Amino acid sequence: MKQSRFLVGAALQAAAMVGALAAGTTAGQAQTSQPGWVSVSACTPAGPLIPTNTTETCGSDVLQPILAGLVTNDAKTGAIIDDIAEAITTTDNKTWRIKLRNGRKFHDGTEVLARNFVDAWNWAAYGPNGQSNNDWFSVIVGYGDLNPKAAKGEKPPVPATKAMSGLKVLNDHEFQVELKLPVPVFKSQLSYKAFYPMPDSFFADPAAFGRKPVGAGPFQLVSGTPDTGYKLAAFPGYGGPAKPSIKGVDLRIYTSREAAYNDLVAGNLDLLRDIPASKLVADLWKRDLRGRAVVQPRANIQALGMPYTDANPHLLKPAIRQALSMAIDRKAIVEILFNGIGQPATGWVPPGVEGYQPGACGEYCSFNPEKAKELLAKAGGYKGDIKVYYAGDSEVKSAMDAVCNSIQNTLGITCVTSALSDNAAFRSYTRSGKVDGLFPSNWTMDYPSIDNALVPLYSKEGTSNRGAYESAAFDALLDKAATEDSSAAIKTYQEAERLLIADMPRVPLWNPAMTVGHSPKVRSVTLYANGRIDYSALALKE
Repeated sequence: MKQSRFLVGAALQAAAMVGALAAGTTAGQAQTSQPGWVSVSACTPAGPLIPTNTTETCGSDVLQPILAGLVTNDAKTGAIIDDIAEAITTTDNKTWRIKLRNGRKFHDGTEVLARNFVDAWNWAAYGPNGQSNNDWFSVIVGYGDLNPKAAKGEKPPVPATKAMSGLKVLNDHEFQVELKLPVPVFKSQLSYKAFYPMPDSFFADPAAFGRKPVGAGPFQLVSGTPDTGYKLAAFPGYGGPAKPSIKGVDLRIYTSREAAYNDLVAGNLDLLRDIPASKLVADLWKRDLRGRAVVQPRANIQALGMPYTDANPHLLKPAIRQALSMAIDRKAIVEILFNGIGQPATGWVPPGVEGYQPGACGEYCSFNPEKAKELLAKAGGYKGDIKVYYAGDSEVKSAMDAVCNSIQNTLGITCVTSALSDNAAFRSYTRSGKVDGLFPSNWTMDYPSIDNALVPLYSKEGTSNRGAYESAAFDALLDKAATEDSSAAIKTYQEAERLLIADMPRVPLWNPAMTVGHSPKVRSVTLYANGRIDYSALALKE
Protein backbone atom coordinates (compact mmCIF):
# COMPACT_ATOMS: atom_id res chain seq x y z
CA MET A 1 0.00 0.00 0.00
CA LYS A 2 2.79 2.42 0.87
CA GLN A 3 4.61 1.72 -2.37
CA SER A 4 1.38 2.03 -4.35
CA ARG A 5 0.64 5.39 -2.76
CA PHE A 6 4.18 6.56 -3.49
CA LEU A 7 3.82 5.64 -7.16
CA VAL A 8 0.47 7.38 -7.42
CA GLY A 9 1.94 10.46 -5.77
CA ALA A 10 4.92 10.40 -8.12
CA ALA A 11 2.61 10.29 -11.12
CA LEU A 12 0.71 13.22 -9.69
CA GLN A 13 3.87 15.27 -9.18
CA ALA A 14 4.95 14.54 -12.73
CA ALA A 15 1.54 15.60 -14.02
CA ALA A 16 1.78 18.85 -12.08
CA MET A 17 5.20 19.59 -13.59
CA VAL A 18 3.89 18.94 -17.09
CA GLY A 19 0.89 21.18 -16.35
CA ALA A 20 3.16 23.97 -15.17
CA LEU A 21 5.20 23.76 -18.37
CA ALA A 22 2.03 23.85 -20.46
CA ALA A 23 0.38 26.59 -18.43
CA GLY A 24 0.91 29.25 -21.07
CA THR A 25 -0.28 27.12 -23.96
CA THR A 26 -3.61 28.58 -25.01
CA ALA A 27 -5.12 29.62 -28.30
CA GLY A 28 -4.88 33.34 -27.56
CA GLN A 29 -7.23 33.31 -24.60
CA ALA A 30 -5.73 36.29 -22.74
CA GLN A 31 -8.88 38.33 -23.16
CA THR A 32 -12.10 39.08 -21.34
CA SER A 33 -15.54 38.24 -22.68
CA GLN A 34 -18.01 40.78 -24.08
CA PRO A 35 -20.64 42.27 -21.74
CA GLY A 36 -23.40 39.72 -21.16
CA TRP A 37 -21.27 36.91 -22.58
CA VAL A 38 -19.44 34.15 -20.72
CA SER A 39 -16.14 32.63 -21.79
CA VAL A 40 -15.90 28.87 -21.30
CA SER A 41 -13.01 26.43 -21.67
CA ALA A 42 -13.55 23.91 -24.48
CA CYS A 43 -11.68 21.22 -26.38
CA THR A 44 -11.30 20.43 -30.08
CA PRO A 45 -14.18 18.40 -31.62
CA ALA A 46 -13.01 15.13 -33.16
CA GLY A 47 -15.01 15.62 -36.37
CA PRO A 48 -17.75 17.58 -38.14
CA LEU A 49 -20.54 18.87 -35.88
CA ILE A 50 -23.29 16.56 -37.10
CA PRO A 51 -25.43 15.34 -34.17
CA THR A 52 -25.88 11.80 -35.47
CA ASN A 53 -22.13 11.38 -35.90
CA THR A 54 -20.93 13.08 -32.71
CA THR A 55 -20.47 10.78 -29.73
CA GLU A 56 -17.54 12.47 -28.00
CA THR A 57 -17.52 15.18 -25.35
CA CYS A 58 -15.72 17.96 -27.24
CA GLY A 59 -18.19 18.02 -30.12
CA SER A 60 -21.18 17.44 -27.86
CA ASP A 61 -20.23 20.47 -25.75
CA VAL A 62 -20.54 22.68 -28.84
CA LEU A 63 -23.79 21.11 -30.05
CA GLN A 64 -25.73 20.98 -26.78
CA PRO A 65 -26.61 24.71 -26.55
CA ILE A 66 -27.37 24.87 -30.29
CA LEU A 67 -29.81 21.99 -30.55
CA ALA A 68 -33.35 21.34 -29.38
CA GLY A 69 -35.40 18.17 -29.65
CA LEU A 70 -38.83 16.81 -28.88
CA VAL A 71 -38.05 16.64 -25.16
CA THR A 72 -35.31 17.82 -22.84
CA ASN A 73 -34.13 17.20 -19.29
CA ASP A 74 -34.82 19.55 -16.42
CA ALA A 75 -31.31 20.26 -15.15
CA LYS A 76 -32.36 20.52 -11.50
CA THR A 77 -34.67 17.50 -11.27
CA GLY A 78 -33.58 15.32 -14.20
CA ALA A 79 -37.23 15.01 -15.27
CA ILE A 80 -38.10 14.66 -18.96
CA ILE A 81 -40.10 17.69 -20.12
CA ASP A 82 -41.62 18.51 -23.50
CA ASP A 83 -39.66 20.90 -25.69
CA ILE A 84 -40.55 21.05 -29.40
CA ALA A 85 -43.16 18.37 -28.74
CA GLU A 86 -46.56 19.52 -27.55
CA ALA A 87 -47.64 15.94 -26.86
CA ILE A 88 -46.14 12.45 -27.15
CA THR A 89 -48.73 9.71 -26.70
CA THR A 90 -48.90 5.92 -26.87
CA THR A 91 -51.23 3.19 -25.70
CA ASP A 92 -48.85 0.25 -26.08
CA ASN A 93 -45.28 1.69 -25.97
CA LYS A 94 -44.95 0.51 -29.56
CA THR A 95 -46.85 3.02 -31.68
CA TRP A 96 -46.14 6.62 -30.74
CA ARG A 97 -47.96 9.71 -31.99
CA ILE A 98 -46.00 12.95 -31.74
CA LYS A 99 -47.48 16.43 -32.04
CA LEU A 100 -45.23 19.47 -32.42
CA ARG A 101 -45.73 22.99 -31.14
CA ASN A 102 -46.56 25.57 -33.78
CA GLY A 103 -44.04 28.29 -34.50
CA ARG A 104 -40.79 26.75 -33.29
CA LYS A 105 -37.99 28.00 -35.53
CA PHE A 106 -34.57 26.88 -36.64
CA HIS A 107 -31.81 29.46 -36.50
CA ASP A 108 -32.16 29.98 -40.27
CA GLY A 109 -35.75 31.19 -39.71
CA THR A 110 -37.53 28.13 -41.10
CA GLU A 111 -40.20 26.43 -39.00
CA VAL A 112 -39.55 23.08 -37.36
CA LEU A 113 -41.97 20.68 -39.01
CA ALA A 114 -42.72 16.97 -38.71
CA ARG A 115 -40.71 16.20 -41.86
CA ASN A 116 -37.60 17.71 -40.27
CA PHE A 117 -37.66 14.91 -37.71
CA VAL A 118 -38.66 12.12 -40.07
CA ASP A 119 -36.16 13.10 -42.76
CA ALA A 120 -33.37 13.48 -40.18
CA TRP A 121 -34.02 10.07 -38.63
CA ASN A 122 -34.18 8.37 -42.02
CA TRP A 123 -30.94 10.04 -43.12
CA ALA A 124 -29.15 8.93 -39.95
CA ALA A 125 -30.48 5.38 -40.17
CA TYR A 126 -29.51 4.99 -43.85
CA GLY A 127 -26.49 2.68 -43.65
CA PRO A 128 -24.38 4.19 -46.47
CA ASN A 129 -24.35 7.56 -44.63
CA GLY A 130 -22.10 5.91 -42.04
CA GLN A 131 -23.40 7.68 -38.94
CA SER A 132 -22.00 6.52 -35.61
CA ASN A 133 -25.43 6.98 -34.00
CA ASN A 134 -27.11 4.85 -36.68
CA ASP A 135 -27.96 2.12 -34.18
CA TRP A 136 -30.21 4.43 -32.13
CA PHE A 137 -32.87 3.93 -34.81
CA SER A 138 -32.64 0.13 -34.92
CA VAL A 139 -35.85 -0.28 -32.91
CA ILE A 140 -37.95 1.51 -35.57
CA VAL A 141 -39.83 -0.66 -38.09
CA GLY A 142 -38.02 -0.65 -41.42
CA TYR A 143 -34.54 0.01 -40.02
CA GLY A 144 -33.30 -3.28 -41.47
CA ASP A 145 -34.27 -2.16 -44.98
CA LEU A 146 -31.86 0.76 -44.66
CA ASN A 147 -29.11 -1.50 -43.31
CA PRO A 148 -29.13 -4.74 -45.34
CA LYS A 149 -26.73 -7.39 -44.11
CA ALA A 150 -23.67 -8.23 -46.17
CA ALA A 151 -22.81 -11.71 -47.34
CA LYS A 152 -19.68 -13.10 -45.70
CA GLY A 153 -16.61 -11.33 -47.04
CA GLU A 154 -18.61 -8.85 -49.10
CA LYS A 155 -19.71 -5.24 -48.73
CA PRO A 156 -23.33 -4.56 -47.70
CA PRO A 157 -25.63 -4.09 -50.68
CA VAL A 158 -27.07 -0.65 -51.43
CA PRO A 159 -30.43 -0.34 -49.62
CA ALA A 160 -33.49 -0.45 -51.86
CA THR A 161 -35.09 2.40 -49.91
CA LYS A 162 -34.03 5.47 -47.96
CA ALA A 163 -37.04 5.61 -45.64
CA MET A 164 -38.13 3.47 -42.69
CA SER A 165 -41.68 2.22 -43.02
CA GLY A 166 -42.24 2.86 -39.30
CA LEU A 167 -42.09 6.65 -39.76
CA LYS A 168 -45.08 8.51 -41.16
CA VAL A 169 -45.68 12.25 -41.50
CA LEU A 170 -49.35 12.82 -40.65
CA ASN A 171 -49.36 16.58 -41.24
CA ASP A 172 -46.99 19.52 -40.82
CA HIS A 173 -47.02 19.23 -37.04
CA GLU A 174 -47.66 15.53 -36.39
CA PHE A 175 -45.89 12.29 -37.16
CA GLN A 176 -46.11 8.67 -36.09
CA VAL A 177 -43.40 6.25 -35.02
CA GLU A 178 -43.92 2.48 -35.06
CA LEU A 179 -41.37 0.43 -33.12
CA LYS A 180 -40.55 -3.23 -33.65
CA LEU A 181 -41.39 -3.95 -30.02
CA PRO A 182 -42.58 -1.98 -27.00
CA VAL A 183 -39.99 0.42 -25.55
CA PRO A 184 -41.29 2.04 -22.34
CA VAL A 185 -38.31 4.44 -22.14
CA PHE A 186 -38.62 5.65 -25.74
CA LYS A 187 -39.72 9.15 -24.68
CA SER A 188 -36.62 9.46 -22.48
CA GLN A 189 -34.43 8.31 -25.35
CA LEU A 190 -35.80 11.13 -27.49
CA SER A 191 -33.81 13.59 -25.35
CA TYR A 192 -30.61 12.33 -27.02
CA LYS A 193 -29.20 14.46 -29.84
CA ALA A 194 -29.45 11.64 -32.41
CA PHE A 195 -33.22 12.27 -32.47
CA TYR A 196 -33.05 16.02 -33.03
CA PRO A 197 -34.53 17.60 -36.17
CA MET A 198 -32.53 18.87 -39.12
CA PRO A 199 -33.39 21.93 -41.23
CA ASP A 200 -33.92 21.50 -44.96
CA SER A 201 -30.53 23.09 -45.60
CA PHE A 202 -28.77 20.16 -43.92
CA PHE A 203 -29.83 17.69 -46.60
CA ALA A 204 -28.61 19.99 -49.35
CA ASP A 205 -25.08 20.16 -47.91
CA PRO A 206 -24.30 18.02 -44.81
CA ALA A 207 -20.60 19.00 -44.96
CA ALA A 208 -21.43 22.71 -44.70
CA PHE A 209 -23.75 21.95 -41.77
CA GLY A 210 -20.91 20.08 -40.05
CA ARG A 211 -18.84 23.27 -40.13
CA LYS A 212 -21.68 25.55 -39.02
CA PRO A 213 -24.58 23.60 -37.51
CA VAL A 214 -28.08 25.05 -37.46
CA GLY A 215 -30.38 23.99 -34.65
CA ALA A 216 -33.50 25.16 -32.84
CA GLY A 217 -31.93 25.60 -29.42
CA PRO A 218 -31.46 28.65 -27.22
CA PHE A 219 -28.08 29.57 -28.78
CA GLN A 220 -26.99 29.85 -32.41
CA LEU A 221 -23.52 29.44 -33.85
CA VAL A 222 -22.15 32.81 -34.98
CA SER A 223 -18.62 31.82 -35.90
CA GLY A 224 -15.87 29.38 -35.11
CA THR A 225 -13.61 26.51 -36.10
CA PRO A 226 -12.15 23.52 -34.24
CA ASP A 227 -8.88 25.44 -33.93
CA THR A 228 -10.14 28.85 -32.81
CA GLY A 229 -13.19 27.95 -30.73
CA TYR A 230 -16.86 28.88 -31.19
CA LYS A 231 -19.05 31.89 -30.46
CA LEU A 232 -22.69 31.10 -29.68
CA ALA A 233 -25.14 34.00 -29.43
CA ALA A 234 -28.53 33.80 -27.73
CA PHE A 235 -31.12 33.09 -30.44
CA PRO A 236 -33.72 35.91 -30.42
CA GLY A 237 -36.31 33.68 -32.11
CA TYR A 238 -36.09 30.91 -29.53
CA GLY A 239 -39.50 29.86 -28.24
CA GLY A 240 -38.68 26.92 -25.99
CA PRO A 241 -38.69 26.33 -22.23
CA ALA A 242 -35.05 27.36 -21.65
CA LYS A 243 -34.78 31.01 -22.71
CA PRO A 244 -31.34 32.29 -21.66
CA SER A 245 -30.66 35.51 -19.77
CA ILE A 246 -27.08 35.83 -21.02
CA LYS A 247 -26.19 37.20 -24.46
CA GLY A 248 -23.76 34.54 -25.59
CA VAL A 249 -21.21 31.81 -24.92
CA ASP A 250 -17.59 32.08 -26.04
CA LEU A 251 -16.20 28.53 -26.22
CA ARG A 252 -12.41 28.82 -26.16
CA ILE A 253 -10.19 25.93 -27.20
CA TYR A 254 -7.42 25.14 -24.73
CA THR A 255 -4.55 22.71 -25.16
CA SER A 256 -4.68 21.80 -21.47
CA ARG A 257 -6.92 22.29 -18.48
CA GLU A 258 -3.91 23.66 -16.61
CA ALA A 259 -3.78 26.56 -19.07
CA ALA A 260 -7.52 27.13 -18.75
CA TYR A 261 -7.28 27.06 -14.96
CA ASN A 262 -4.54 29.68 -15.00
CA ASP A 263 -6.70 31.93 -17.18
CA LEU A 264 -9.63 31.45 -14.80
CA VAL A 265 -7.55 32.47 -11.80
CA ALA A 266 -6.12 35.43 -13.76
CA GLY A 267 -9.60 36.69 -14.66
CA ASN A 268 -9.37 35.85 -18.38
CA LEU A 269 -11.94 33.03 -18.30
CA ASP A 270 -15.42 32.77 -16.77
CA LEU A 271 -16.11 29.02 -16.59
CA LEU A 272 -13.93 25.91 -16.38
CA ARG A 273 -15.34 22.40 -16.22
CA ASP A 274 -13.19 19.74 -14.56
CA ILE A 275 -10.62 21.49 -12.42
CA PRO A 276 -7.19 19.87 -13.07
CA ALA A 277 -6.20 17.09 -10.67
CA SER A 278 -3.00 18.94 -9.71
CA LYS A 279 -5.12 21.82 -8.38
CA LEU A 280 -7.31 19.53 -6.25
CA VAL A 281 -4.32 18.46 -4.16
CA ALA A 282 -4.21 20.07 -0.72
CA ASP A 283 -7.28 22.11 -1.72
CA LEU A 284 -5.23 24.51 -3.83
CA TRP A 285 -8.31 25.22 -5.96
CA LYS A 286 -10.28 26.33 -2.93
CA ARG A 287 -7.65 28.87 -2.00
CA ASP A 288 -7.34 30.11 -5.59
CA LEU A 289 -11.07 30.41 -6.32
CA ARG A 290 -12.30 31.46 -2.87
CA GLY A 291 -15.65 29.74 -3.06
CA ARG A 292 -16.21 30.33 -6.79
CA ALA A 293 -16.77 26.66 -7.59
CA VAL A 294 -19.54 24.10 -7.89
CA VAL A 295 -19.05 20.42 -7.00
CA GLN A 296 -21.81 18.00 -8.00
CA PRO A 297 -22.15 14.24 -8.54
CA ARG A 298 -22.03 13.35 -12.20
CA ALA A 299 -23.82 10.59 -14.13
CA ASN A 300 -20.51 9.31 -15.45
CA ILE A 301 -18.36 6.25 -15.16
CA GLN A 302 -14.67 6.18 -15.97
CA ALA A 303 -13.33 2.78 -16.89
CA LEU A 304 -10.62 0.83 -18.69
CA GLY A 305 -11.64 -0.43 -22.10
CA MET A 306 -10.60 -3.98 -22.97
CA PRO A 307 -9.87 -5.27 -26.48
CA TYR A 308 -12.22 -8.14 -27.27
CA THR A 309 -10.30 -9.30 -30.35
CA ASP A 310 -7.27 -11.53 -30.85
CA ALA A 311 -4.96 -8.48 -31.03
CA ASN A 312 -3.86 -9.52 -27.52
CA PRO A 313 -4.74 -13.15 -26.62
CA HIS A 314 -3.85 -12.58 -22.95
CA LEU A 315 -6.56 -9.96 -22.56
CA LEU A 316 -9.18 -12.30 -24.06
CA LYS A 317 -9.06 -14.34 -20.84
CA PRO A 318 -11.72 -13.17 -18.37
CA ALA A 319 -9.58 -14.22 -15.40
CA ILE A 320 -6.76 -11.92 -16.50
CA ARG A 321 -9.15 -8.99 -16.90
CA GLN A 322 -10.56 -9.74 -13.45
CA ALA A 323 -7.04 -9.91 -12.03
CA LEU A 324 -6.18 -6.53 -13.54
CA SER A 325 -9.33 -5.06 -12.01
CA MET A 326 -8.48 -6.38 -8.54
CA ALA A 327 -4.93 -5.02 -8.89
CA ILE A 328 -6.12 -1.40 -9.10
CA ASP A 329 -6.28 0.54 -5.84
CA ARG A 330 -9.21 2.75 -6.78
CA LYS A 331 -9.62 4.20 -3.31
CA ALA A 332 -5.99 5.38 -3.14
CA ILE A 333 -6.16 6.90 -6.61
CA VAL A 334 -9.37 8.82 -5.89
CA GLU A 335 -8.05 10.03 -2.54
CA ILE A 336 -4.62 11.08 -3.77
CA LEU A 337 -5.09 12.02 -7.42
CA PHE A 338 -8.53 13.64 -7.06
CA ASN A 339 -8.30 14.68 -3.41
CA GLY A 340 -11.28 12.48 -2.56
CA ILE A 341 -13.61 14.15 -5.07
CA GLY A 342 -15.63 11.32 -6.61
CA GLN A 343 -15.81 7.69 -5.53
CA PRO A 344 -14.48 4.29 -6.59
CA ALA A 345 -16.81 2.56 -9.06
CA THR A 346 -18.45 -0.66 -7.93
CA GLY A 347 -20.34 -1.48 -11.12
CA TRP A 348 -21.05 -0.46 -14.69
CA VAL A 349 -23.89 1.98 -13.94
CA PRO A 350 -23.11 5.29 -12.20
CA PRO A 351 -24.84 6.34 -8.94
CA GLY A 352 -27.86 8.58 -9.31
CA VAL A 353 -29.05 6.73 -12.41
CA GLU A 354 -32.37 4.92 -12.33
CA GLY A 355 -31.52 1.24 -11.85
CA TYR A 356 -28.15 1.78 -10.16
CA GLN A 357 -27.22 -1.14 -7.89
CA PRO A 358 -24.22 -0.66 -5.59
CA GLY A 359 -21.66 -3.44 -5.66
CA ALA A 360 -22.79 -4.85 -9.03
CA CYS A 361 -19.17 -5.72 -9.85
CA GLY A 362 -18.81 -7.80 -6.69
CA GLU A 363 -15.34 -8.58 -5.36
CA TYR A 364 -13.68 -7.83 -8.69
CA CYS A 365 -13.88 -4.06 -8.22
CA SER A 366 -12.20 -4.27 -4.81
CA PHE A 367 -8.44 -3.93 -4.37
CA ASN A 368 -7.22 -7.43 -3.45
CA PRO A 369 -3.55 -8.04 -4.33
CA GLU A 370 -3.45 -11.68 -3.21
CA LYS A 371 -6.60 -12.69 -5.13
CA ALA A 372 -5.36 -10.74 -8.17
CA LYS A 373 -2.08 -12.67 -8.18
CA GLU A 374 -3.94 -15.95 -7.71
CA LEU A 375 -6.26 -15.28 -10.66
CA LEU A 376 -3.35 -14.27 -12.87
CA ALA A 377 -1.43 -17.43 -12.02
CA LYS A 378 -4.43 -19.69 -12.70
CA ALA A 379 -4.88 -17.99 -16.08
CA GLY A 380 -1.32 -18.87 -17.06
CA GLY A 381 0.31 -15.52 -16.25
CA TYR A 382 1.03 -12.63 -18.58
CA LYS A 383 4.00 -12.50 -20.93
CA GLY A 384 5.32 -9.16 -22.09
CA ASP A 385 4.31 -5.63 -21.17
CA ILE A 386 0.79 -4.37 -20.56
CA LYS A 387 0.09 -1.25 -22.63
CA VAL A 388 -2.34 1.49 -21.73
CA TYR A 389 -3.17 3.85 -24.61
CA TYR A 390 -4.68 7.32 -24.25
CA ALA A 391 -5.21 10.48 -26.31
CA GLY A 392 -2.19 12.75 -26.08
CA ASP A 393 -4.35 15.88 -26.07
CA SER A 394 -6.54 14.65 -23.20
CA GLU A 395 -6.09 15.17 -19.45
CA VAL A 396 -5.97 11.50 -18.42
CA LYS A 397 -2.21 10.90 -18.35
CA SER A 398 -1.81 11.15 -14.57
CA ALA A 399 -4.81 8.85 -14.01
CA MET A 400 -3.55 6.26 -16.51
CA ASP A 401 -0.06 6.44 -14.99
CA ALA A 402 -1.57 5.81 -11.57
CA VAL A 403 -3.61 2.83 -12.83
CA CYS A 404 -0.55 1.43 -14.62
CA ASN A 405 1.60 1.82 -11.50
CA SER A 406 -0.98 0.04 -9.35
CA ILE A 407 -1.17 -2.90 -11.78
CA GLN A 408 2.63 -3.14 -12.04
CA ASN A 409 3.16 -2.81 -8.30
CA THR A 410 0.56 -5.48 -7.51
CA LEU A 411 1.15 -8.06 -10.23
CA GLY A 412 4.79 -7.48 -11.10
CA ILE A 413 3.99 -6.98 -14.79
CA THR A 414 5.64 -4.08 -16.56
CA CYS A 415 2.88 -1.61 -17.46
CA VAL A 416 3.54 1.15 -19.98
CA THR A 417 1.33 4.13 -20.86
CA SER A 418 1.41 5.26 -24.48
CA ALA A 419 0.04 8.57 -25.79
CA LEU A 420 -1.57 8.64 -29.23
CA SER A 421 -1.32 11.97 -31.04
CA ASP A 422 -4.82 13.31 -30.35
CA ASN A 423 -8.43 12.43 -29.62
CA ALA A 424 -9.23 11.60 -33.26
CA ALA A 425 -6.27 9.19 -33.53
CA PHE A 426 -7.21 7.62 -30.19
CA ARG A 427 -10.81 7.04 -31.23
CA SER A 428 -9.78 5.63 -34.59
CA TYR A 429 -7.30 3.18 -33.07
CA THR A 430 -9.53 1.96 -30.25
CA ARG A 431 -12.32 1.27 -32.74
CA SER A 432 -10.08 -0.45 -35.31
CA GLY A 433 -10.02 -3.91 -33.71
CA LYS A 434 -6.21 -3.70 -33.70
CA VAL A 435 -5.66 -2.18 -30.26
CA ASP A 436 -3.59 -4.60 -28.18
CA GLY A 437 -3.79 -2.94 -24.79
CA LEU A 438 -6.05 -1.17 -22.33
CA PHE A 439 -7.46 2.32 -22.85
CA PRO A 440 -9.61 4.84 -20.96
CA SER A 441 -13.25 4.29 -21.84
CA ASN A 442 -15.35 6.92 -20.13
CA TRP A 443 -19.11 7.21 -20.43
CA THR A 444 -21.35 10.15 -19.62
CA MET A 445 -25.05 9.35 -19.59
CA ASP A 446 -27.17 10.64 -22.47
CA TYR A 447 -30.24 10.29 -20.26
CA PRO A 448 -30.36 9.02 -16.64
CA SER A 449 -31.64 5.46 -17.10
CA ILE A 450 -29.85 2.14 -16.66
CA ASP A 451 -30.39 1.08 -20.28
CA ASN A 452 -28.22 3.98 -21.46
CA ALA A 453 -25.32 2.74 -19.32
CA LEU A 454 -25.52 -0.77 -20.81
CA VAL A 455 -26.94 -0.89 -24.34
CA PRO A 456 -24.53 1.45 -26.20
CA LEU A 457 -21.41 -0.03 -24.57
CA TYR A 458 -22.00 -3.76 -24.29
CA SER A 459 -24.67 -4.84 -26.77
CA LYS A 460 -23.41 -6.49 -29.96
CA GLU A 461 -24.44 -3.50 -32.09
CA GLY A 462 -23.75 -0.84 -29.45
CA THR A 463 -22.59 2.46 -30.92
CA SER A 464 -19.86 2.82 -28.27
CA ASN A 465 -18.85 -0.84 -27.95
CA ARG A 466 -15.22 -0.06 -28.78
CA GLY A 467 -13.85 -3.33 -27.42
CA ALA A 468 -16.10 -5.37 -29.77
CA TYR A 469 -17.57 -7.23 -26.77
CA GLU A 470 -20.25 -9.79 -27.61
CA SER A 471 -22.46 -11.90 -25.35
CA ALA A 472 -25.58 -13.70 -26.58
CA ALA A 473 -26.89 -14.06 -23.02
CA PHE A 474 -26.41 -10.34 -22.34
CA ASP A 475 -28.12 -9.32 -25.60
CA ALA A 476 -31.02 -11.69 -24.88
CA LEU A 477 -31.67 -9.92 -21.56
CA LEU A 478 -31.59 -6.53 -23.30
CA ASP A 479 -34.18 -7.79 -25.78
CA LYS A 480 -36.31 -9.05 -22.90
CA ALA A 481 -36.08 -5.74 -21.03
CA ALA A 482 -37.22 -3.86 -24.13
CA THR A 483 -40.58 -5.68 -24.00
CA GLU A 484 -41.27 -5.07 -20.29
CA ASP A 485 -42.79 -2.23 -18.34
CA SER A 486 -40.41 0.13 -16.59
CA SER A 487 -40.10 -1.58 -13.19
CA ALA A 488 -39.67 -5.06 -14.67
CA ALA A 489 -37.24 -3.77 -17.30
CA ILE A 490 -34.97 -2.25 -14.62
CA LYS A 491 -34.68 -5.63 -12.88
CA THR A 492 -33.83 -7.31 -16.18
CA TYR A 493 -31.20 -4.68 -16.98
CA GLN A 494 -29.73 -5.21 -13.49
CA GLU A 495 -29.53 -8.93 -14.21
CA ALA A 496 -27.73 -8.15 -17.46
CA GLU A 497 -25.28 -5.88 -15.62
CA ARG A 498 -24.39 -8.72 -13.26
CA LEU A 499 -23.50 -10.91 -16.25
CA LEU A 500 -20.65 -8.52 -17.04
CA ILE A 501 -18.78 -9.79 -13.96
CA ALA A 502 -17.90 -13.03 -15.78
CA ASP A 503 -16.42 -11.32 -18.85
CA MET A 504 -15.27 -7.92 -17.47
CA PRO A 505 -15.49 -6.21 -20.89
CA ARG A 506 -14.60 -2.90 -19.21
CA VAL A 507 -12.96 -2.41 -15.83
CA PRO A 508 -14.93 0.15 -13.77
CA LEU A 509 -12.55 2.66 -12.18
CA TRP A 510 -14.36 5.56 -10.53
CA ASN A 511 -17.40 7.81 -10.65
CA PRO A 512 -16.07 11.37 -10.76
CA ALA A 513 -17.81 14.40 -9.35
CA MET A 514 -18.16 17.44 -11.58
CA THR A 515 -16.08 20.44 -10.56
CA VAL A 516 -16.76 23.81 -12.18
CA GLY A 517 -14.80 26.94 -11.36
CA HIS A 518 -16.19 30.35 -12.27
CA SER A 519 -15.22 34.00 -12.32
CA PRO A 520 -16.55 36.65 -9.90
CA LYS A 521 -19.06 37.90 -12.48
CA VAL A 522 -20.95 34.58 -12.46
CA ARG A 523 -23.68 34.52 -9.82
CA SER A 524 -24.94 30.92 -10.15
CA VAL A 525 -24.22 27.79 -12.17
CA THR A 526 -26.63 24.91 -12.80
CA LEU A 527 -25.37 21.57 -14.11
CA TYR A 528 -27.18 18.76 -15.87
CA ALA A 529 -26.83 15.25 -14.43
CA ASN A 530 -24.21 14.49 -17.08
CA GLY A 531 -22.09 17.40 -15.86
CA ARG A 532 -22.69 19.82 -18.72
CA ILE A 533 -23.50 23.42 -17.91
CA ASP A 534 -27.06 24.66 -18.39
CA TYR A 535 -26.21 27.94 -20.12
CA SER A 536 -29.85 28.98 -20.20
CA ALA A 537 -29.98 28.93 -16.40
CA LEU A 538 -26.65 30.71 -16.00
CA ALA A 539 -26.99 33.94 -14.02
CA LEU A 540 -24.51 36.83 -14.03
CA LYS A 541 -24.07 39.56 -11.47
CA GLU A 542 -25.43 42.91 -12.51
